[in-house]
Amino acid sequence: MNKPKVALFYDWLNQWGGAEKVLLDLIKLYPKAPIFTIIYDPKKTDWLPKKVKIIPSFLNKLSPSKKNNILHTPLYSTAVRNFDFSKFDIVISTSSTIGHHLSVPSKTLFICYLHNVNRHIYQQKYSWPLSYLISKYKQKDKIYAQKPNYFFCNSKTVQKRIADIYKRKAKIIYPGIDTSFFIPSKTKPKEKYFLIVSRLVKYKRIDIAIKACQKLNFKLKIVGVGRDCKTLKKIVKPNSNIEFIGKIDDKKLLNLYQNCQALICPQLEDFGLTPIEAQACGKPVIAYNKGGLTETVINNKTGIFFNHQTVKSLILAIKKFNPKNFSKDICRKNSQNFSSQNFMLNFKKEIDLLWQNHQ
Repeated sequence: MNKPKVALFYDWLNQWGGAEKVLLDLIKLYPKAPIFTIIYDPKKTDWLPKKVKIIPSFLNKLSPSKKNNILHTPLYSTAVRNFDFSKFDIVISTSSTIGHHLSVPSKTLFICYLHNVNRHIYQQKYSWPLSYLISKYKQKDKIYAQKPNYFFCNSKTVQKRIADIYKRKAKIIYPGIDTSFFIPSKTKPKEKYFLIVSRLVKYKRIDIAIKACQKLNFKLKIVGVGRDCKTLKKIVKPNSNIEFIGKIDDKKLLNLYQNCQALICPQLEDFGLTPIEAQACGKPVIAYNKGGLTETVINNKTGIFFNHQTVKSLILAIKKFNPKNFSKDICRKNSQNFSSQNFMLNFKKEIDLLWQNHQ
C-alpha cells in the first residue's frame, strides 16, 4: 500500500505559542507535507523547519505587515476555500478559527484538529449591528463544520463546545511537551518569585496576576510578548516587583520554570501547555478552576485552583499556597501523561486507522 499524500493546514504562521508547538509535532509526523495557511511571516516563524513548504493564501499579499488584519476577517473563509487539495489523500487541519472551512474533495480524508471553536465568534458578546453580522456568520460556520470527516480536539472543554455548537463528535488527543527537556533542577532556587508564561493578550487575564502580586508585594516574572504588553505595563506601579522578560529562548525558559515557586495561570484555557511544562520541572501551578487547566492540574497535589477571575480570588489562592505542600516527583509524574511523544503516537495511530477505513 502506497503512503498517502498528506497536506497540513494551520490558521496563520506569524506568532509562537502552544498551538504552534502542536504544529511542530505534526510536522515531525508528516515532514513532507506542505502547510497551507492564511498569513505567513518568515520573520516571526524562525521556529519552522527550513525544508517545510509553506503555501499562503491570497491575503498574504494584501497584508504587507503579515498581521491578522481585522478588516480581512470576512475574507478568511473565501481565502481558505481557494486552496487546491485535489492532489492529496489526507488533509489535516489544526485550527482554532477556520480550519473546518476548507474545500476538500470527497475522495480525500479530511480531519480537523480543533484547539478551540472560534473564540471571537462564540465566546464574546457584541452589540448591534455587529451582533447581527456575527449571527449570520455563525450560520455559515456551522454548515462548514459538517465538512470534515472527523474532528479531533485537545480537551474535554473543547470537545463539549464542538458537540454543543457544531453537533459533532470529537476525539480527544491531548497535546504534549518535551518531557526530556523540561526537567527539575538539582539545585535549590536562589530567589523567590512566581512566573507567568503566556501571550500577552487580553483574554489571558494577566492583569489579575499583576494586581494580586503587587498587593501582596510578591515578585512576578512575566515571559511572553503580545498586543496587550503596553496596557499591562501601565498598571505596574513604580518600584514594583513585576518584571516583563519578553521573548526568550528555551534554555532561559527552562531555568525560570525550575527556579520559580509556582506558575500562575489566570486564564480560561482551552488546554494549555505551560502548566505541563512547569509540572515537568517539578513545579506546582496556581490555576483558574475552569477549562482545560482542570484536566492537567491535580488540585492540592500538583497545584491549587481559584474559582473566580478576580484579584481577590487569586490573592486568596496565593496566600493559601505553600510550596512545601507539593512534591516535585508527583508534579513530574503527572506531566509525563502529557508528553509530545504520547501525542504523536496517539495521533498517528488514529490517522492510520481512519485512512484504512476511508479506503
